[in-house]
Amino acid sequence: MQLSEERQFALSHLHIRRKSTQMSAGILIAFLLSIALNFISVCSLNSLEEALTRDISVVSQSQAQSVAPESLNPTFQEISEARTRLLIVGALLFAAVSFTAYRMMTVGPRVVAQEFWIRRMGDGDLDYKLDTSGSDEIAESSRALEKLRQRSIRVVRLNLVEKLSQDLQAKNEELEGVLEELRLRQEQAIFQQKLVELGELTAGVAHEIRNPLNFIENFAESSEELLEDLKESLKGIAGVMAEGTRDYIDEISQDIAYNMSRIRVHGDRADRIIRDMLSLGRDGGDFELTGINSLLREHALLAYRSVHALDNDFQLDIRENLDPRVGNVSVIPEDISRVFLNIVGNACYATGEKSRMLEDRDVEYAPTLWLTTERREDTIEISIRDNGGGIPDGVIDRIFNPFFTTKPTNRGTGLGLSLSNDIIRGHGGTITATSEFGEYTEMTILLPA
Repeated sequence: MQLSEERQFALSHLHIRRKSTQMSAGILIAFLLSIALNFISVCSLNSLEEALTRDISVVSQSQAQSVAPESLNPTFQEISEARTRLLIVGALLFAAVSFTAYRMMTVGPRVVAQEFWIRRMGDGDLDYKLDTSGSDEIAESSRALEKLRQRSIRVVRLNLVEKLSQDLQAKNEELEGVLEELRLRQEQAIFQQKLVELGELTAGVAHEIRNPLNFIENFAESSEELLEDLKESLKGIAGVMAEGTRDYIDEISQDIAYNMSRIRVHGDRADRIIRDMLSLGRDGGDFELTGINSLLREHALLAYRSVHALDNDFQLDIRENLDPRVGNVSVIPEDISRVFLNIVGNACYATGEKSRMLEDRDVEYAPTLWLTTERREDTIEISIRDNGGGIPDGVIDRIFNPFFTTKPTNRGTGLGLSLSNDIIRGHGGTITATSEFGEYTEMTILLPA
């Protein structure tokens, strides 16, 4: 549409507003004036010659004598030569004006074509071009325009390449985003598979433990009943027994009853632990409002007791600074419990190893764990810090990688922190680690509030 408007705006070849047309018109007018002047001059000379001839005849008749024509030949000859010169000048002027007008008429269309070319180029049509052959100034300007067209084509190509490069960069960024999303999906799939396998293993172990535990509780309850029957039976023969023997039997009966009650208490505790293991073994769960402070406290103690059950000499001072404003947060309790167990379990291992190492050097050391929570505007910060052996600088960037562990091969699989990282990211949060080798390790968890 724009190009057609430009074409309509272009002046016709012989338009009066064109300089070439104005020059041609001026030359034509000058030519006509010159022809008229030449014609008038020739006519004047002819008239002068006729007048002279007539006057001579009159003079000759009036004086009754003749005038010799030979005496007037130079005058007539000059008049004839003047007329010839005027005719030659007129012919030359006609030829010059005709040539100039011809040149103007031939140059004009080329100028118009060149103007139209410039307009096409200005409109972005770089495929259009004119014939640049010739040696006049129009041909030279056409060749200059052709150079400009070629440079414009190169610039357009460079701009096109730059645009394509930008589009390619945008596509690369988009593909990187898609690749990152696919990687996250893959990690989530792997994470879900890990949880399924862990859940199956934990459920199997828990059920295997629960069976003998049920027998222990049942036998303890049955033993308490038998003990009561025994006490009733002994009352019937209490009179025939010696006083010392009766007191001894009563003391033993009380000890047995106390032991049975303790067996039942610890059996109930073991049953709660098994229920926790089964809940941890499930493949996630539903989001629900959960008290983060109580969840952190309970599972920190659970992790410590698990380690203490294996090493009775291990002691851990757990210090709490829990912000009551944290309150309840929408999380999957089973998943967050796994995170707390993994991190506190690693802290127990680190402080236990450091304690054994410093004990050999006769250095006083108290394994300590700091549990801190803080509510901010839109996040919950959970900090678990220990004064264990820390993490080397070259290792800390890899601790969340699957199957990477600093523990001996028989003590860790390298999945704990990887699973914890996946769980926290699944909750829309982040988990980071800061450490100074030989001094401390602090894991910081940020969850949406």
